[in-house]
Parts: sequence; C-alpha cells; structure tokens
Amino acid sequence: MVEPIHESPHASDDPAYCETWAYTLTDVEQRTTALVHASWLPGRGVGNHLVSVHRDGRALVRRVETRDPFRSELLSLEVDPWRSARVRCPELELDLSWSAFTPPIDFGSLFRLGDALHQRHVQAGVRASGKLAGLSLERAPGFRDRSWGPRDLRRIGRLVALLMTGVERDLFVTLNTMTGCDRPFSAGPDASLGCTSIDGEVRVFAEPPRVLRNRDGTPACFELPGGVRIDLDLSEAICEERFLADRGSAAESFPSADPVLAFRLWSLAAQARGLGRMAGSYQEGFLLTH
Repeated sequence: MVEPIHESPHASDDPAYCETWAYTLTDVEQRTTALVHASWLPGRGVGNHLVSVHRDGRALVRRVETRDPFRSELLSLEVDPWRSARVRCPELELDLSWSAFTPPIDFGSLFRLGDALHQRHVQAGVRASGKLAGLSLERAPGFRDRSWGPRDLRRIGRLVALLMTGVERDLFVTLNTMTGCDRPFSAGPDASLGCTSIDGEVRVFAEPPRVLRNRDGTPACFELPGGVRIDLDLSEAICEERFLADRGSAAESFPSADPVLAFRLWSLAAQARGLGRMAGSYQEGFLLTH
C-alpha cells in the first residue's frame, strides 16, 4: 500500500518538481466525458487547474493558474487518501465524487526518462457519481492518477496511453509508453508502464504492448502482457480533443516552456476480449519543436 501522506502535497525546493492529481470519466451511453487535472509546483508556489467536459458533441474547457494545489477560482478538490475524491466546479455545474474500486497501483520508478523526468506514479480504477452540466451520473467508468517528482515533459518525444475501465464489471487496464526526445521519431518506447486489475488481481508490467493497426495507421488492438487484448475503433469515438501539456511543468529557470508536448485524445468504448465492455481514452503525445 502507498502511504496516505503521499496523497497530500509535498514540499520541495526543486523548481522542476511537479505534482499532479487527475480524474476522468467516460459515460458512453450519455456520450459524456470529463477530465479534471490539478498540477502544483511546490518550489514556485504556483499551479494550474484544468476542467474539460464533452457532452453531446459540445466541449467546455476551463483552465486557470492557482496559488493553492486544491483550490482556485475554478474548482475545489477534496481527497480521502486513495479511496475517493470530490471535485466541485460551479461554473460547469460539476459536483462529482470519484470512488476507487482498486487499491492504489504504484508504478515505482517506471515513470522515468533520465534525471529530468522521474516521477512516482500511482493509479486506480474508479467510479464517478454526481452532477455534471445538468446531467446525473451514477458509477460512470473512470480513472485517477497521482504523480510527484522532477517533471520536464519536454524529455518525451512521443507518448502513447490507453486508459480503460470496465463498464459492467470492475476491470481496469492502463498503459503508457514513452520515447525520449533525443531518439528518432520511428524508435520504439524507451519506457513503458502499465497494469491490469481483473477481479481484484493486480499486475504491473514494464513490457511494451503489441499494437495491431488499421491500414490508416489507427490502433485496432492492444495485446498486453498476461494475454489481455483490447479492441477499439477510433472512428466510433464519443469525442476527440487536443491540448498542450501543462506549461507550468517547466522549471522557472527555463527561458520558456517551448518546445511543448501536445496531446490528441479520443474518448470511446472498447472491448476486452472475454472480459466485457470498457470505456475510457486513447491518447497520443508529440513534442512540438518548430
């Protein structure tokens, strides 16, 4: 188990030290998604809060700078360490609780690309309930993560992430692969971290997946260690969005946050072969340099 103290903000004088708290939900039936992301730089006393909501093809995105890791003019965040979190965002009529159905899954030192990016990383599968933009949600499939440590996202040249939660059963699958910024664009991942949580059995792995792709290059199937296979079709996504990684993750000594890591994210349903329906997201990240 991860100590409860690590759910709270840490102290650090390192200007590159960054902490994050992230919560998502994907309700396929109501075609609604939400992302809440809080970042905090303790050495600088500044952070960013982001709320992104997609409903019926309409996007609502808000982002503000904050001087408190858990409160801003946009949102308030309350955490019960590793068990649940409640987020309120009056502007978007958001009042949601995320309750974990897995223990905190600790990836140890796997989230690392050299000294400039080596974070402790903890994830869990969750269910989200409450109100969102006039909609009532009950146990919507979701995901949460918590990271802390030195974080220069510009060390990543390419990133792929798959975050999926079971719709009918408590099933959770995540995958992140990263390629360093100094490597050829076509190079395979330099770091991989993933997990499966099936019927209470958790497996963490560092092996990269085998990805089967369609003729247009989009992923069709992820084959993960342990025999888990996830089928997906990006053409049936609920929504697609693009955003830049948190510019506040750059150390104060950097002249700017450019180059910057840009993300493209699809929220969609998927199928875990033999295990049932899933909902979540597929993401691709690229370092923009010029």
